[in-house]
Amino acid sequence: MNSVKRERLPAQAASRLKGIRSRTWMILGAAVLAFIGLLIWAVIAALSWLFSQVATVSDLGKRFADDAVTQVEQIAPGLREQAEQWVPAGVKDQANRWLPMVGADLPPADVSGTDVGPVSRFPGLVRSHFTHEGKINEVRYTGNVPFAAVLAYYVQGFADASYAHEVISATTSIEQHRFKGNGESIDFSLLRHQGAQIEVRLRLSSS
Repeated sequence: MNSVKRERLPAQAASRLKGIRSRTWMILGAAVLAFIGLLIWAVIAALSWLFSQVATVSDLGKRFADDAVTQVEQIAPGLREQAEQWVPAGVKDQANRWLPMVGADLPPADVSGTDVGPVSRFPGLVRSHFTHEGKINEVRYTGNVPFAAVLAYYVQGFADASYAHEVISATTSIEQHRFKGNGESIDFSLLRHQGAQIEVRLRLSSS
């Protein structure tokens, strides 16, 4: 009798699994994805916080966290928004303080450096970052301005300057384009952050 019962157990288990509705499986799947999203976001927040504690590499830490956030958005567009729905308010506030450019206040004035490229800065943007390394200049701007208007402005501006245009990648939260002309290549990135805040990145490489 015991052997018969043991043989029936797998069949009963399979029958019960088949009886679970597809809606239940979808809910379980969404919960797993949300949990994975929270883990990814927690790792980024922790790494960003650790880098911010070391004064000598503060700029390196900010750039690392910036790039990490960008990569996450490229791999899974909207993941942050989905994960935030599952995060308690207190944890979300901590993450917003640690992560760069996520609901942060705009800089009061331009940081040192110069603008790059033939297109003048979109009105309302503030220069928040500048780097010059050899033949590479990188500048970043932030502001509470319309995403679509900024994108159209720069695409048209580079076209007017006779630069060749190539779309590298595009999602609802980040677009990456490349413009070539006058012996230089400019990588343009437009990122949508929390609320109406956007960030423009221009990376110029001279020949």
